[in-house]
Order: sequence, then structure tokens, then C-alpha cells
Amino acid sequence: MSFSIPSRRRALLAMAVAGLTAFGAPAAAQDAWPSKPIRLIVTFPPGGLLDVVSRMLAPKLSETLGQPVVVENRPGANGNIGGEMAAKSAPDGYTLLATSADMVAVNPYLYKMSFDPARDLDPITQMVKLSMMIVAAPQYPASDAKSLIAHLKAKPGQSYGTPGTGSAPHLVAENFRMKVGVQINHVPYKGLASALADLMGGQIDLVFDAGVSLPNVRAGKLKLLAVAGSARLPEFPDVGTLAEAGLGGFDSDTTFVLMTPAGTPKPIVDRVNAEVVKLLRSDEFATRLRTMNLSAVANSPTEARTNLSDDHFRLGEVIKDAGVKLE
Repeated sequence: MSFSIPSRRRALLAMAVAGLTAFGAPAAAQDAWPSKPIRLIVTFPPGGLLDVVSRMLAPKLSETLGQPVVVENRPGANGNIGGEMAAKSAPDGYTLLATSADMVAVNPYLYKMSFDPARDLDPITQMVKLSMMIVAAPQYPASDAKSLIAHLKAKPGQSYGTPGTGSAPHLVAENFRMKVGVQINHVPYKGLASALADLMGGQIDLVFDAGVSLPNVRAGKLKLLAVAGSARLPEFPDVGTLAEAGLGGFDSDTTFVLMTPAGTPKPIVDRVNAEVVKLLRSDEFATRLRTMNLSAVANSPTEARTNLSDDHFRLGEVIKDAGVKLE
């Protein structure tokens, strides 16, 4: 026996089947996530602050997600190498990216990029905030922000080191130079370790830093002159900010960001965000972060995207006004 289905009912049935295929299958796939190891691409070398934070998070995420989270260091081009790898990965929740805000906010102005960070990557959260600082050798004449500014005006042409052209410390230094109206000469390095070695050896006068120098400050090998961020450091409450020295509104905090390939399903992004935010806000992480001059941001994907966009336009003005170009 055979029978036929009227054309209208056939059309409705086809639509119902299509709807199950379009919505039911992905939902089931998302519910099953994660079912295999997740790789966490880190855009800077082992041992740096971003790497340390990533390796703090990875084992804890492995526990909560039930799958290994494997850290994969892909340094180079101020984050572009690792960023490109993530941007071109499948948006299935099995690739995460830990990078600096610079890659999104600064690199498009300075590099010819094969991907667009704002289009090809979605933020999960801004993980932590770094306060920039200015350090010098113990014998340097200035001892605080006001005396530093006065000394730079009295003796122009002093040198400062950073981890490279276009890095966050470099842009902070250029913004400082323009606001104060002093002549200081940039000496770019391939990393802060080399810059700090030359600072202690007397080859340069200052280093703009995001916290790598703190062990040397604690040991008395360097001194902290000023904080270029929004607030004094809890560990060094007697060291003032540049804003307190008269540079009103000077706030050069930057962040490390957790991202994923654009188009990763929202339930996955929300799950990772919830787990990472919970970890970053825990007492255990707060204590460990404080020793590295870091504090948790742990915001939502929407807040992170808005902040990164604001940083992009703000730092673009600094790059333009200072004439920053890759050498």
C-alpha cells in the first residue's frame, strides 16, 4: 500500500526536519563540549607574565572542564604569530588564545597583518590588568615622579629602554614624553630582561616596565620611581602615580586578554568566561597575582570588546602623535 502527502504538508515537514538539523545537532554538539583536549595558544615566550598567568589557569580549567588544557607558546611579532594561528583555527571551542591587549589595540596600526583581530577573534574576558612603572638604578638622581620630571627637563637626551617598538611600555613612554614635554631617547630591546640588565649596568637611564623589574626592586638592585597606571601599587604604597605628580588623567594600565576564534558558539564562550572569571576572582589567584603587579579584571565578553575598542582608538592617537613606526 502506498500513500501520498499533500504538498503543503510535505513543505511543513521539510521545514521541521531542516529546523531539527539546523538547531538540534549543534545544540547536542555544544552540550557535549569539551570531548577532547583544548589548546591554549600563548603569544609570548615561556617565563613571561602572560605565560605565568596562562599556566596558572590551564590546570584549573582542566579540572573544571574535564579535559586537558594544553599551553602552546607561539611568540613573535608582538603577538601576531599566535594570534594568526588562533584566528585561522576552527571556531569549535578547542582553541583559546591568551594575548596582550596590544595585539588587538596597537598592532593593526604598525603591522601588515594577515588577519583582523577585531573581526577574526572574539574576546572571552580581559583576564588581568598590569600597571606600568618607571624604574632606574639606585644611584639615579631622581627618587619620585616629580623629581624625575624635573631631572629629565634639566638634562634632556636621557635614554629609556622598553621590550620593543610599539610595545605597551613604549607607548606609555611616548605618551609620557609628549605630556611632560621632555626629550628622551628610546632604546628598543627584544625583551625586558635585556633592558633591565643594561639599566643595572649603566648603559641606559630608565626602563618603562609592566612588572618584570619587581624582583630587582625588592632586592634593592633597582628603584621604583613612579607608577604610570591608575593607582598606587599595594606593595609600594609610598610610590606615587604620574597623575599625582601633575599629569592629570594619565592612566596607562593595560591588560591580558583571553580570546577565541570568531564564531565560536556562545554557550562555549559563556562557559569558559564563567570558569575563568571564577578562578581569577578567587583568593588563591588574587594573592598570586598581587606578587606579579597584576590584578584581576575578569569581565564579560561584551565589556572586554568595548574596552579593547576604546584602547584601539586611544592608543591610535598616541601612535599618530608620537610618530611611532616599526624600525
